[in-house]
Amino acid sequence: MVKANSGAENIRVVIRCRDILPYEAERGDKALVRLDLATNQVVVQHPIGDADVFAFDAVYNNSFTQRDIFLQEVQPLADAVLQGYNATVFAYGQSGSGKTHTMTGKLSQRNMWGMMPQVVDYLFSEIKKLTSSTKTFKVKVSYVELYNGKSRDLLSSKQVNLEIKQNTSKNFYVKGAEMPEVTSFEDAIKWFNAGTERRQTASTDLNDTSSRSHSLFTVQIEHFDFENDPSSPIVMTSKINVVDLAGSEKLSKTNATGETAKEGCNINLSLSALATVIDTIVKGAKHIPYRGSPLTMLLKDSLGGNAKTVMFANVGPSDKNLSETISTLRFALRAKQIENKPIKNMDPKDARIQDLMEQIEELKKRLGNVDLNVEDSLRQRIEELEVENSDLRGGSEKNSIELEERNRFLLAQIEEKEKEVVERQHEIRKEMERRELVESNLSNESSRLRDLRLANVNFLKRVCTDEQLEQIRMHMSPDKAAKKKSDEWDVKEIGFYLHGFAEQYEQWRKVTYTQEDMEKYARRAMAELERQTQRQLNDAAHAKEDLQRQRDEEAARRTAEQGATSQLKVDLNALREENVKLREKIERDQEKIKVKLAKAKDEIKALQDQVESAKSKVTEKEREVKRLRLMLEEQGGASIVSAAGGPRRSLSVPGQDPTEWGNGGERAAIMRELEAARHAKSVLENRIKETNVSLRRFGICIADPQSLEGAEATTANEVQAFVLAATEEEPVDGDVVAQLQQQLRTKQRLAELMHQHQMRLNDMICKYELLKTGHVTAYSAATGSAAAGAVSAGVAQGIPADMNGIGGIDEATANQVRELLQRKEDQMEAMRLEKDQACDKLVKKLNKSERKLRELESMLEEERTQFTEEKAEMTKEVAELQSYNQQLALELENARSQLEFVKAEMASAVRAKESEVDYYKTQVEEANQRLDDIRNTAAEFEEQRKSYQRLQEQVARTEDALAIKNEELESNRQMVQWSNRQLEKEKQKNDELEQALQDKQLELRQQEQNFHAEMADRLNALAASNNRRLAENAAQCEERINEERMKEKALQKKIKNAKTTASKAAQRYDEMILENEALLSKLEELKVTSMKMYLERQESQREQDYRPGNTIRSRGL
Repeated sequence: MVKANSGAENIRVVIRCRDILPYEAERGDKALVRLDLATNQVVVQHPIGDADVFAFDAVYNNSFTQRDIFLQEVQPLADAVLQGYNATVFAYGQSGSGKTHTMTGKLSQRNMWGMMPQVVDYLFSEIKKLTSSTKTFKVKVSYVELYNGKSRDLLSSKQVNLEIKQNTSKNFYVKGAEMPEVTSFEDAIKWFNAGTERRQTASTDLNDTSSRSHSLFTVQIEHFDFENDPSSPIVMTSKINVVDLAGSEKLSKTNATGETAKEGCNINLSLSALATVIDTIVKGAKHIPYRGSPLTMLLKDSLGGNAKTVMFANVGPSDKNLSETISTLRFALRAKQIENKPIKNMDPKDARIQDLMEQIEELKKRLGNVDLNVEDSLRQRIEELEVENSDLRGGSEKNSIELEERNRFLLAQIEEKEKEVVERQHEIRKEMERRELVESNLSNESSRLRDLRLANVNFLKRVCTDEQLEQIRMHMSPDKAAKKKSDEWDVKEIGFYLHGFAEQYEQWRKVTYTQEDMEKYARRAMAELERQTQRQLNDAAHAKEDLQRQRDEEAARRTAEQGATSQLKVDLNALREENVKLREKIERDQEKIKVKLAKAKDEIKALQDQVESAKSKVTEKEREVKRLRLMLEEQGGASIVSAAGGPRRSLSVPGQDPTEWGNGGERAAIMRELEAARHAKSVLENRIKETNVSLRRFGICIADPQSLEGAEATTANEVQAFVLAATEEEPVDGDVVAQLQQQLRTKQRLAELMHQHQMRLNDMICKYELLKTGHVTAYSAATGSAAAGAVSAGVAQGIPADMNGIGGIDEATANQVRELLQRKEDQMEAMRLEKDQACDKLVKKLNKSERKLRELESMLEEERTQFTEEKAEMTKEVAELQSYNQQLALELENARSQLEFVKAEMASAVRAKESEVDYYKTQVEEANQRLDDIRNTAAEFEEQRKSYQRLQEQVARTEDALAIKNEELESNRQMVQWSNRQLEKEKQKNDELEQALQDKQLELRQQEQNFHAEMADRLNALAASNNRRLAENAAQCEERINEERMKEKALQKKIKNAKTTASKAAQRYDEMILENEALLSKLEELKVTSMKMYLERQESQREQDYRPGNTIRSRGL
């Protein structure tokens, strides 16, 4: 059951025009179709005459994507399907116009999806949003193909033809087509791809993959609503059809043959049936021929039915397809006039329940709280009467069942007889077709014989005069000679005329001249002509040889000039290639040098960073030395004061043991600082080792720190690091050596300062250990001779000779200390020499690297000079080549002028020879003409003789063919007689069957009449008894109904009073609403005035704040 919509709507027709295809552009097609997107019009230009203009609902070109077209045209249909309406989208157009692209597109690319995948994807996304605890959906799909007028299910592996049936709602469907349930977009596309693989396609001149069938892909949605009653939901079923029609085509353009041509004919038949249905609907005829084709049957609800429909008309712009384009646009224009009446689909039971619910609600509103007890009692009484009536009818149902079974048996027999009749009629139809085929062959043969006879008659009239024909007729028999009209001649008469013509011609040839005379005359003329032509040919051969010799000389000279020019071009190309290779080599060398310098620059920057960190450590050590110096000076002063106070006193502080002071926190802090300095030194040595590995490729290396000891090694390493850092201050250029030397001197001075500070530090440590412990540790002894000198000087100045035993130090120990210090001084001197040697080596390496840089610069300069020289030589050679080309051009001009002169002479000579040849030609032509006349006469004679022979042969063949045809006609006559006899027999059988059917029908009618009479008597009796009971009950019901009517009138009065009070209350409510609106308007006005006042107040406050006297306040704000 369906629920009608409020109004009707026309089919929406959309035009989509593709661009010119590549193969159309190659063959030179022109675009004659123009789309006006602003007015939705299609303008078709004609080569001759005015353009045609068609207006539609929408037009799209190739600038619109598949997604744009779906959102504007098809998405509203998908929304309507979710609301319960049926919808259809189909594409119509010529083969190769883009219908399948519009409907399906490319499933592998989302941006190229057609309407079908976008519809399925959109439906599943919307269903996911709408699904809830009270609403569920079920989606099913089907895929049907209409091929050669038959329907097939593409989702089934068994490709068999299916029948199209009509359901109770007068709509058509494919019986037996599968409709599987799908739960996702991927599932639906899987079924679609499986069906598409089974669809029929073929290659034509218009499309490589032309669809040879119509396809109908249907998505059916069942909507279950549990909101009102969870036990019995309301079911609403809707569907959307995506139809891809096969292309309308002409066999002359597709060049299809065989099965493909048959498919094209069936396609055109179904499309013409569709056009007929559309024309009939537009004209408003009562009967619409939907059954004319399976396509129109399945599209019945989409064309003038209850579905929402969108039609895509695909056209191409090529001028070669102009007629097909106009036909498609006119078809679309007619389809645009079709009016559909969309209706909402619902389950019949659910629709009835919903209608009853609406009626109940309406009655409740009308009656209010009327007591329904009386109505319930009446309903119970009516149900009891219906039960009694059904009991009374139960007895008659048994008889009706027996009658129905007997009727069913007779109907089965009638159907069998009808099938036999149909088979007989089919055989008769085949015999009739065979008979028609034989008759058509016979008529064709007779027409061919008639044409042949006319050809012979026309030949005789053309070659014979009327007198000659009369002479031939005199030799014929009187009955045949009486036929003077050519239309009355038969085959034998035509043969007699031809024989007579041949005899007359032979007599004329013998009388006129003999063959020997003709041969002698022809031999004399031929000999004379041969002599003349031989002389002319000899003269022409001499002139031709002279001309050929001159041409050969000119060609040889040209080839020599071309060879010299080509050799020059080859040399020039070789020089250019060498120049390019030199340029590329120089550029590669420059790139390599730049890369090496960049790497060296990066590494030297890293070393510079390390030197900076060493500098910071040196400054920290200097601060520590100052602090230790102050501490030792204070301690030394205290020890001297204590020594001067009494004989043989200790150098320690009074009240404190030296060993305890040496093991105190201050000594531990100093030792920790020394350990940190040693660790920093080891880290710097490791970094120098790592740097040596990367600097060896440049011929620069920092000395091994293990060959140096103590502060000298650190100083030497820092000096070398400073030298390396100085090499990266500026890029390698002309002044780099001076800059290196300057930076070397500054770094050497810094190294000397660092060395001095280190020596001072070691001096302080040694002095400290001598004063506190009385001996020097191995670490302090290895620090250098400078510390020993400082200690000896301090001992000599601060400790007298008579105090040697005070601190536990005797003369021998002092001597040992002095010797040890002397050895350390010698070692330090040796280390200084080694340092100087290392510096010399480093300077030599720097000089060597400088020399390498200078050599590289000199090489670059030499290559630059060489390149400039080669460039100058190339320019010189190019100039020489240009001058040589100019000379060649002059020589070519001279040669051309000479050649023109020679050509003029040759032309004059040729003209003279041509005049002679023309004279000889005229004589030869005269002789040839005479000879041609003789040959023509001979040829005519020979041709007439041959034509006579051919005519005789043709007459013989004609007679044979006539005999064969007569035999065939005789056999065909016998076959026709036999078929007529068979037809008569079949007709008699059919008459007998029809008579038997009529007898059976009469018996059935008589039985039915008897049964109806019996049933009528019984029903009349039952009706009389029921009428009496119903009359009694009706009287009682009328009384009760009158009572209820009185109550209802009273209730209506109450309702009327209630309505009046309600109307007064509503009027009062409206007045209150008006008053409220007036108050709201006043409130708004007050808000506006208060806002204005607030703004004015704020503006005045702002003006006061910006005055000169209120600067502080404005800042606060």
